[in-house]
Amino acid sequence: MANVKGCEDVFGVAHIYSSLNDTFIHVTDLSGRETIVRAAESDESSPRDIVKCCKEFRINALHVKVRATKGSGTQNILDALTRSGMKIGHVENAKPIASDKSSGFDSNGERC
Repeated sequence: MANVKGCEDVFGVAHIYSSLNDTFIHVTDLSGRETIVRAAESDESSPRDIVKCCKEFRINALHVKVRATKGSGTQNILDALTRSGMKIGHVENAKPIASDKSSGFDSNGERC
């Protein structure tokens, strides 16, 4: 990584996938090409491990992309990252939107 002064924020991107059963966290650099750390929320210490690995790469702030917000793990992860000293830039909903009419309803609003 490039030389960074002490007061500058170095950002990474945290991709969070939260389902009903589990939460996955994947931290990359801003381009998304280099993986910094991956973790699953089934591990109790995963937010602390993520912060530790990010600090090794001199990343002290994260932009967050959240996918599948049904699970409750997303808010817990964000709280844990903030409590561990990580700055949060912006939170973006990265949930995919269907481009066709595959919602399961017809034009009358009835189930197909």
